[in-house]
Amino acid sequence: MSAICGVVGLDGRPWTAADLNGVMCELAPLGRDLQGSWSGECGRCGVALGAALRHGTPEDLADHQPARAPDDSLVLVGDLRLDNRAELSASLGIADEVGVPDSRYALAAYERWGEACLDRILGAFAMAIVDRRRGGVLVARDHLGLRPLVVHERRGVVAFASTALSLTALDGVGHALDLRRAAEVLALAYDSERTFVEGVRWVPPGTALWVDGGGVRRRSWWRPEPVSGRDAGPPELYERELRETLDAAVGARLRAAGPVASVASGGIDSPSVAATAARLLAPRTLRTYTSVPPPGWTGPTRPNFDADETPLVRDLAAMHRNIDPSFVHVDPGGGLLDRHEELWELGAGPVRNPANMIWQRAVVERAASDGASVLLTGNRGNFFFSADAPDWLAALLRAGRPRRLLAELSAWTRTTGHGRSRVVRRHLVGPLAPASVRRIRRIVMGGADPVDEWLVSTALRPDAAAGLDLPSFLPRLDERGPHDVYARKLGAARVGGAQAETDAALEALLGVERRDPTADRRVIEAAMRQPEWLRRCDGRTRAIAREAMRDRLPASIVGRTRRGDQLPDWLDHLTGARAEIDAEVAAIADHGPSRDLIDVPRLRSLLESWPERGESATPSVLRDYRLALFRAMLVSRYLRWFEGRASAGRAVTGRDGRIPA
Repeated sequence: MSAICGVVGLDGRPWTAADLNGVMCELAPLGRDLQGSWSGECGRCGVALGAALRHGTPEDLADHQPARAPDDSLVLVGDLRLDNRAELSASLGIADEVGVPDSRYALAAYERWGEACLDRILGAFAMAIVDRRRGGVLVARDHLGLRPLVVHERRGVVAFASTALSLTALDGVGHALDLRRAAEVLALAYDSERTFVEGVRWVPPGTALWVDGGGVRRRSWWRPEPVSGRDAGPPELYERELRETLDAAVGARLRAAGPVASVASGGIDSPSVAATAARLLAPRTLRTYTSVPPPGWTGPTRPNFDADETPLVRDLAAMHRNIDPSFVHVDPGGGLLDRHEELWELGAGPVRNPANMIWQRAVVERAASDGASVLLTGNRGNFFFSADAPDWLAALLRAGRPRRLLAELSAWTRTTGHGRSRVVRRHLVGPLAPASVRRIRRIVMGGADPVDEWLVSTALRPDAAAGLDLPSFLPRLDERGPHDVYARKLGAARVGGAQAETDAALEALLGVERRDPTADRRVIEAAMRQPEWLRRCDGRTRAIAREAMRDRLPASIVGRTRRGDQLPDWLDHLTGARAEIDAEVAAIADHGPSRDLIDVPRLRSLLESWPERGESATPSVLRDYRLALFRAMLVSRYLRWFEGRASAGRAVTGRDGRIPA
């Protein structure tokens, strides 16, 4: 990843590259290979741009930004990796060769198609294009927010950058903490546009801004709609399409400046990515990395979960002889939170699940030590590539296929052993019933409010939660309709957009870029064309993905119905850090902003009733300690770190990029 920044003056004030020196100083660690800047007039606006580049592909070696059209009518800065270069080459008449950087394709695409170029380019990007002919600036982010991009708007000024913290170095932005964002993060409301810097917002995934003298126009450029499936073809058609799109997505992500490796679990998604990469790379070796518990670990595991997926990954390696598997475990001990601060210094924020970060970082560190420059993942596969379809019976009824509905009902009851009435109630009546009926039924049955149930898994104080519009963030389980399954999945997949700055920081720190082929637009759109009753059919879940990958994955993975439990020894890590945890809870109680947001009495109660090792798989223990306690400590630590950074004057940089004495 690279980093970009820019400012557009709407009031006629001229802005120069020197105005961005402080921001560029903050962004420099994200793009250590090459920096550049530009300033000039665009219509009635003064514009300044900056870019800090990292060479992640061979073509990046030829990249010099800001990139300009020959007549200087267009100027581009972009943190981008394009995944359909061959297609663009044919359309634009540009040779697809190492000497042509992605920025040239993006600039030529805009010159040919204008803002419609966003529909034509595929990949991960955050970019800005100054169009001096039209007198405005296009600022855009990719479909899932795989690259970070934030914006600050005030009277007469629009500024943007890769990270919110970097913008605190721009005159007029300030370094004030947005405590409402902290409350949202504690409540897991990650799809808010707020950042931790007051006055700085995320550019939402799949969104473009047009900035000119008249202000800011905003539009969502990618809003995919599912196909109804009424005239669905045979399953083989969808299986072939899914295979072909995954081939294209993985192949595009093999373009790298150094060795490519892959994560591999025992599920469907990352093994499909690894197997496809192994086929495309053969006979070259593909190193894979799997998170496993320490040798000899004998702790409890959640029902229907496997603590150690080593046998499944070995089956995968036996099927693809050029896969060289590595198994990574993290010994408990050491600080839980200290190493997060070095990511925050690079612009990251508190991660959504700090326990997951333990094993994910260990995997990336192992890949880095082995010399990998790219690590393939399947992180978003559950949302689309291998997604299940729990509303498949309701979808069949809506499509007017009663005979198929009855056959699927019988198959599901036979496979699961659930009674027919239970299946009908849960998978047919539930999705079709009006929201008001479901609410009444919940009240009659004594069920809890969904928001209250959600907040139990957080450590947010009830009075702090009352100030949030949580129903607007949480999954609308009471309002399911024909397309809401896709909307929920798309919303969940885009939550990672708020974590893109963490990916950028981790890459800058360790030199390994994580790329997810299952996040490719082609893969997502192919999955959205699949009728629900083909994704769950004949009593099988994830049916299309299983069949599509049958020739690439071992039978032990294709037929698997259990899940992997990454970091099953999480409680050992927390127990080994009890002294640190006690100190963190005391620090939360002593810190006003943290105390105003976090339920300190609840945390103290959790410390007093610390669970036994054998309780680590208990749902309430998982909820209270792995989620609520761990996240509360991390968010409070970030708030205190942020305040210390602001008071130390980190953002008060001179125009020469140096921090004054």
